[in-house]
Amino acid sequence: MPYPVSVNLEYAFRDAGETIEERIAAAAAAGFRKVEIFLTRGRDLQAIRNALDLHGVELLTTVADYETQLVDPATHEGFCKTFRKAAEDAVFLGCRRIVVTSGRGVPWLRRPVQHRNLADALVRLLPIAEELDVVILLESANTRLDHPGVLCSTTADSVDVAEMVGSPRVRLIYDLYQSVVEGEDPAVVLPQVIQLVDHVQIGDVPGRGEPGSGTIDWPAQLGLLRRLGYRGVIGLELMPTFAPTGEALSYIRRLCAEI
Repeated sequence: MPYPVSVNLEYAFRDAGETIEERIAAAAAAGFRKVEIFLTRGRDLQAIRNALDLHGVELLTTVADYETQLVDPATHEGFCKTFRKAAEDAVFLGCRRIVVTSGRGVPWLRRPVQHRNLADALVRLLPIAEELDVVILLESANTRLDHPGVLCSTTADSVDVAEMVGSPRVRLIYDLYQSVVEGEDPAVVLPQVIQLVDHVQIGDVPGRGEPGSGTIDWPAQLGLLRRLGYRGVIGLELMPTFAPTGEALSYIRRLCAEI
């Protein structure tokens, strides 16, 4: 069975225009029926919803916030409000997956304590997630290149926190680009965590370009996911190295259809 594919419109289809609505139209014209964005804050939600409806496109994920340092319990009450607004916006757009990132860690607390603080923040979000019927996707991001200082930098970090929360409302994004840049081997990491993975995102290494622009063996990686029983969406959260975007993404779309 082919893997369905989604495309992140913050990076892809920039050649179609500045607005998310223009990029939705371009993605749909290129054959994509699932898309992802980052923050909803400050955007014309009605225009985005109209574009999604007009072109028959589903919004798969949004992001609650990037800035809140959830290791600090003093941020948790405010983050509940931030998360609620982000989740309400997402639901308005037909989206039920809200990405939560850890924010920066601190050097004066032991790592298990920091993980516990992050888990406590997620526990406070659970009643909101239940009320709005959304899933929280916890995402790790590499510290070696793109996100220096972030608390959850390895896949194991996010697994530890998710297991502390122990709720089906908290699942993981496995971002293969982030994982490889952080020095992980997907063949080692994924079998240990696949039961918690709700969504997979990809980009090539180096550069986070489209598959085929770097050194990752994509038939092997998709084959690994297939062997492990992953049946979800492959999210293209990457920066195309040439335009048009649809052409740049043709190789990975073909692999996802064939694997």
